[in-house]
Amino acid sequence: MSLSLKKLLLLGILLPIISQQALLAQARFTATINPSSIGKNETAELRLMIENTGQVEQLVLPSLKDFIVVSGPNQESGIQNNNGVTKQYIGVSYQLRPKQKGNFTIGPASVKADGKILKTNAVTIEVTNSSSTNNQNGGSSALNPFSFFDEPVQQQADNRDFIIKKGENIAAKIDKNIFIKVDVDKTSCYIGEPIVVTYKLFTRLKSESNITKNPSFNGFSVIDLGQPGSSFYSIEKLNGRAYNVYTLRKSQLYPLQAGAMDIETVEVENNIHFIKETFLRSHQVNANDISNWERTGIPSEAMQDEKVTLQSKPIVISVKPLPDTNKPASFRGAVGNFTLQTGVEKNNLFSNDAGKLQLVIEGQGNIDLVNSPEIAWLPGIESYEPKVTESLNKQAVPVKGSKRFEYPFTVAKEGTYTLPAVEYSYFDPLLKKYKTITSKQIVITVAKGTGKIPVAKNDLITENSNGHFTETVFTNRLWFIFPVALLIFAGLFFWIKTENNKEKTKAIALKQKEIKPVIVEKINQVVNPLASTEAMLVQHDSKRFYEALNIELRKFLAGQLEVPGETINKKRIAEELDKKGVAVGTGLQIQQLLYDVEWQLYTPSTDENKMEEMYQAANTIVHSFNPVS
Repeated sequence: MSLSLKKLLLLGILLPIISQQALLAQARFTATINPSSIGKNETAELRLMIENTGQVEQLVLPSLKDFIVVSGPNQESGIQNNNGVTKQYIGVSYQLRPKQKGNFTIGPASVKADGKILKTNAVTIEVTNSSSTNNQNGGSSALNPFSFFDEPVQQQADNRDFIIKKGENIAAKIDKNIFIKVDVDKTSCYIGEPIVVTYKLFTRLKSESNITKNPSFNGFSVIDLGQPGSSFYSIEKLNGRAYNVYTLRKSQLYPLQAGAMDIETVEVENNIHFIKETFLRSHQVNANDISNWERTGIPSEAMQDEKVTLQSKPIVISVKPLPDTNKPASFRGAVGNFTLQTGVEKNNLFSNDAGKLQLVIEGQGNIDLVNSPEIAWLPGIESYEPKVTESLNKQAVPVKGSKRFEYPFTVAKEGTYTLPAVEYSYFDPLLKKYKTITSKQIVITVAKGTGKIPVAKNDLITENSNGHFTETVFTNRLWFIFPVALLIFAGLFFWIKTENNKEKTKAIALKQKEIKPVIVEKINQVVNPLASTEAMLVQHDSKRFYEALNIELRKFLAGQLEVPGETINKKRIAEELDKKGVAVGTGLQIQQLLYDVEWQLYTPSTDENKMEEMYQAANTIVHSFNPVS
């Protein structure tokens, strides 16, 4: 056997393997738990990472019955570039606190991405009796201010509020020395303008504190700044008194609709430990030696425990609508400060070639909600759906980064074409006015090609040639014979079925008069597109309620917007609503409802209390398309 033939055989064996490995590297869905060993009062982060996929939907979580979900789902997305290899990712994370000690396995999660089902690996975690106030591995412990066995740095030496005197009012002492404070950087803003909200626990007492209810921020797009429930603290003075301050949660919120919006409360369960002054006196313990005494262990008869649930005060944000005056036709919801750059991959093309228009929006604002601009394509140029990539710093306020839109296009005839300038508008909340930025015109030259017609679809470009049709048929005979055979069998089946149906025609005609009134009656009935959702609402089945609402709402919108059900997603819905001139307020309500439904689907424990509210919101949307006469 010749060396060349050996090489060809070896290549034939390796190519399928290499191709398979390359295909597998395109999309990954992985799960990690960090840290893998925690104390029973600590939390760990479950992170689900989806890499190199486009449309992501139907995330199904594994059972989390052995844990309390302290926070989540917390979402992030972006692009990483390592050694020239670009990787796009979407991350969903949950902060979990175990219900008991032991070794636990969290099974695989699954997701539908680009039409395929992907599954993660299972992860294991060990839960012990030990507890650490300084978890270095990324998990956050239960808040443990002034722990008996781990005295925090900067503790105030003269603070003895944890000593309870005989006859002292315990409730008043608790109210004065431990509470939650909410800070917002502003109480009035425009739609799309960020608000930073920070929940802080102030304490001068000894306690273990666990977050039992996190705000869901309905009506806002949410980006968490840092890990919720951090065990680290600072010393702050309030009204002349020093407190240990723990940040429970810090988030930037982007309002999606106008009106008075509530910043929801956070709840923290506290197990407060007091030391009895009578015990200290009877055992002649000096107050200054308490810290050393605590390390050796405090007798239970010296302590008095009090349980209290703290709740923050609600805050109302006044969200102003974006002005209608001087609103440009090219405005699509961007709020902030942005720049625009455009360019083409190459200025000289052949008529059998495919080009690519690149457009980059960069700046600060609600950039993660920015949609693709409208392009006024010239006659003779056929364009395709853009590929969107983003590089965002979501820890910046407002979010900072860029979005790149790549529009594949083809030109059938040779000539010189001037691509018109692209216009993009945004609202500047600082100046309280709209701004319009315009790119430069781009000139491309198209030379006569080989006569093959290019077909472009994002990055996949193929060529069709009528000149090689005969050759293609004979090279791939089975590909043509099989469909022809199917057509023949289908024709025979149709003919036989038609003959059988003729026998039934007379019987059907005889009953026509009886059937017609029934048909008319059914047509006149008003079909409820939320029928299954309403049935689950009546049955108080929250899980099936949100599943039905997600399916029926998307099906209804697909029908109203005249798009295939399998392609319906939030981005497509926003684009089609804009094309049909649907009111901005209605569009925002639809986006918010879809977001809320997804939140309930992705959260292990659904909220039954929101079912009626969300059903009414969906019903309002349905009637906005089909007003009742």
